[in-house]
Amino acid sequence: MCRAVFAFGVTTAVTLVGVLSTPQPYASAAVRRTADLHRSVATKSLNLSGVTLTFGDQLKEYQTIFQATDALKGAAYTVNWSDFVGGPPIIAAETGGSVDLGDMAETPTIFAEAAGDPVKVVAVTVGSNPKKSPYDIVVPSHSSITSVSQLRGKSVAVQEGTVYQYVLAQALKKANIPYSAVTIENLTYTNASTAVANGKVDAAVIGQPLTALDQQSGQIRVLETGAGIAPVFGYLTASQSALDNPKEAAAISDFIARFYKASALLKKDPLLAAETYVKTFGVPLAVAKVAVASDQGVASPITSAVISYEQNEANTFYKLGLITKQVNVKSLFDLPFNKVVTKAAGITS
Repeated sequence: MCRAVFAFGVTTAVTLVGVLSTPQPYASAAVRRTADLHRSVATKSLNLSGVTLTFGDQLKEYQTIFQATDALKGAAYTVNWSDFVGGPPIIAAETGGSVDLGDMAETPTIFAEAAGDPVKVVAVTVGSNPKKSPYDIVVPSHSSITSVSQLRGKSVAVQEGTVYQYVLAQALKKANIPYSAVTIENLTYTNASTAVANGKVDAAVIGQPLTALDQQSGQIRVLETGAGIAPVFGYLTASQSALDNPKEAAAISDFIARFYKASALLKKDPLLAAETYVKTFGVPLAVAKVAVASDQGVASPITSAVISYEQNEANTFYKLGLITKQVNVKSLFDLPFNKVVTKAAGITS
């Protein structure tokens, strides 16, 4: 999976960044939209009946969360769920107009910015335990490889444009191996799991619950986790067209608030979180408990630290030649929108 989201809670110990400067035409539209959103949140003035949000989900994660907690009860709008594997196809669907809002880790938004895709980050979760990570570099169980330093000249399956690629890049850097010194097999993380379990590649970068499942079956061994290599971020991204529609923007704001409440409930009840994981992925409860424990995240306003980290990640991809131009990631974040959403949810600086 690309993002484990079952253990998110809410924190207030964060700092909100100021509103970014934008070109005047967009700034005017953004100011008007933000004012409309403020009024809608404060007064519930917009009638959202007839509004439909299409959510780009990954392996039915969010859909299961909302069903397990009945979090959409009373919502005036409708949510249609579309399922994807990885963030890049969600970005493509948002750009094409078939998805309004979607979830992913941070990396796909860098490639979206480099491509000029009209999407914005509207909500963020941040991992709270740097010693835990849902991301893993794994090898077949009978492989002679025992460390990342032995991957030079080897084949590695990874889904390009995702956080898994960044985890690999950082792990190789730590081991003093050039990224170009490995042969990349661009596979979705589900296909990467199958490939490494069957010995078709020397290594793969995958995540929970696939790691726990493959370990349980004795097919793979963890070479290194993402802990200490890459923090765990969860992003909700929205298409610019959805944000420019006052009713859809209000529905997105309400959806995010409901997600915060649902994930806080799951954080307080680890067993319910694990049982929800079981429903989503069809894995044994023991596997679900391991997966949930690997990702303890909290809801956060978009802070200067979040933006700075993403900028450093974008710079890394540029230096490696994986994006063709330098990007300023600040424009990815809709800070006015996020400020309204986090304030309404009680997530304050």
